[in-house]
Amino acid sequence: MKFKKQMKIAGTVLLASSLLLGACSNKEEVSKEKEAPKNLNETGYPIVNEALTLEMMGQSSPLQPNWGDMNFFKKMNELTNIDFTYRTSTSDQYAQQKQLAFTSMELPDLFFGANFTAAEEVDYGAQGLLAPLEGLIDQYAPNLQKVMEKYPDLKSSITAPDGHIYALPGIDTSTTSQVPIMWMNGYWLENLGIDKRPETTEELYQLLKDYKEKDPNKNGKADEIPLTASSVAELRYHFMPAFGINQQGGIFEKDGKVGYAFVQDGYKEYLKYLNRLYSEKLLDQQVFSHTWEQYVAKGAEDLVGVFPTWPIVMVGYADPALGANYPLLPPLTSEFNDQKLMTKLSEIKRGRAAITSDNEHPEATMRWLDHMYSEEGTYLARLGVEGENWEWDDKGNWKLLAPEGMNTTQANAQHAPGAGSPVPMVLEQEFFAKEDNPTIHLISGWIEDEYLPYAKLPFPQVYFTEEEQAKLNTIKPDLDSYLEQMEAKFVSGQASIDGEWDNFVKTLNKLGAEEMAKINQAAYDRWAEAK
Repeated sequence: MKFKKQMKIAGTVLLASSLLLGACSNKEEVSKEKEAPKNLNETGYPIVNEALTLEMMGQSSPLQPNWGDMNFFKKMNELTNIDFTYRTSTSDQYAQQKQLAFTSMELPDLFFGANFTAAEEVDYGAQGLLAPLEGLIDQYAPNLQKVMEKYPDLKSSITAPDGHIYALPGIDTSTTSQVPIMWMNGYWLENLGIDKRPETTEELYQLLKDYKEKDPNKNGKADEIPLTASSVAELRYHFMPAFGINQQGGIFEKDGKVGYAFVQDGYKEYLKYLNRLYSEKLLDQQVFSHTWEQYVAKGAEDLVGVFPTWPIVMVGYADPALGANYPLLPPLTSEFNDQKLMTKLSEIKRGRAAITSDNEHPEATMRWLDHMYSEEGTYLARLGVEGENWEWDDKGNWKLLAPEGMNTTQANAQHAPGAGSPVPMVLEQEFFAKEDNPTIHLISGWIEDEYLPYAKLPFPQVYFTEEEQAKLNTIKPDLDSYLEQMEAKFVSGQASIDGEWDNFVKTLNKLGAEEMAKINQAAYDRWAEAK
C-alpha cells in the first residue's frame, strides 16, 4: 500500500498534465466498457460472490451512532455482500479529517456522505486521487442514469471542466430543503401575548428585547437567550438578505455581474446589527464557542427564542405534533433593503460520494452506490429498514417508528445515514408527501407561502478550470480565516466596525477578494453561455 501511494505521488504531476492536454481522449478511454471482474455480478444481488470489505470515510451527524451499528449498513451488507470499516467524524472535524486523508495519502476506498466542494472535486480529481466515474456510471449505474434522464441538468452540473465526473450527487426537491429556515418559540410568543411576528430587523430587535426582559419561559429567572445559532456564520443565510446580500460562499450574482459579498455595504450594516444584538445580550454570548451538544442543550432547557435548527432536534420533544408550536421567522426587510429576500438552495446536491484511486473494486463500489438512486435504496438510506425503523399505513403513507424514550428524529438517525449526513439519495417532494406526519405538511405549507415566493438562487453551481482552481486554493484559506477572525471581532465589539471597515475591505482585497470575484465571473460567464 505504501509503495502504491508513493507511486501515486510521483505520478501526480504527469497525470495532471495529461488531463489538461487530453481530457477528451481520457474521457473516451474511461467510458469504454471493460470486462467485468470475475467476482462481480453485473446485475442482481449479491453484487459480489465472495465477500468484500472496503474502507469508507464520511461526515456523520451528532445524533448518529457508529455507522457499523446502523440497520442501513447491515441491510446493504446482506444485500450486496460488501462490508465496510468506517472513518467518520461530525461536521466540526470532518473537513479537517478529509483534508488530512488527502495530504497524508491515507485514502479510504469510498467517501460516502463526502460533502465535497466543487473545488475539491476538481483539485483531487486532477491529481488522480479521485477516480473518474462516467465510464462506471455508463456500465454499472442504471438507476443513476434514469435519474439523469429525469433531471436533464444533472449530468452537466456534476461534470468537471476536464470532462470527468469525480463525485456523485443527491437530489432533494422537498419543500423543506429549498431554503434555510429560522424558527421562533411559539410558547414564548403566547406567554407574552404577541400575535404578530416581526417583518423588519427593527421589529425583530424589539421582540428579542421582550424575550430578554419579560421572562417568556416563566421560570422567574433572567436566563433567556433571545437569538442563538450553532455558529455566528450560520446567521449569514438568515439575516444578510435583510440587508440586500444574497450570497453563497461569499459570492453573489446580480444582473450578470459577480461580486464578493463581504466587502459590500450591506454586509457592513449586517455586522452592525449583529453587534447591536450581541452587545445587548440579545444574541447568544457563546455563539463563538459552544459545542453542538452545548448549543442544543439550551433548547431542551427552554432557554432560546429564535434559532435555525429544527425544533424537534433543538428542543427534543417526543411528539412531532408539537412542531406546530414553532412558527417561522418571516423574511425580514430593513432600512437598507425594502424587498423580502430569501436564499434559495439548489436541488442538486453535489459531492456526496466519491470513489478514490486506492479502491481496487470500483465496479462493485459503483453498483453499491447506484442502489441509492433506486426508490428502494432511497427509502433505506433515508428511513432505515422497513418494519423495524418505519412502516406503511393502510392509507399508503410511511411512518417513522421510535422506541420509548426517543422521538422519531432521534430514532431515525440511529439507523439511516440520510437522516443527518449528506449521502446520495433522490428525495423528491412526492416522497415526503407520503409521510404520515400532519405537522411536517403544515410546515411545508408555511414555507411555500412565506419563504419560497422570495427565494432566489444567489449563484449557479459552476466548476473552475484547473488554473482558476489553483488560484482559488491559494486565495481562499487565508481569505476565509481573516474573514472569520474579523467577523467575530466586529460582532463581539472587539473591533470598531466604522473605524476598521476601510482597512478590513483593503485587507480582504489584498488577500484576493477581487481576484476571487473575477474568477467566479469567468466561471459564471461560461455557465451562462452554455445554458
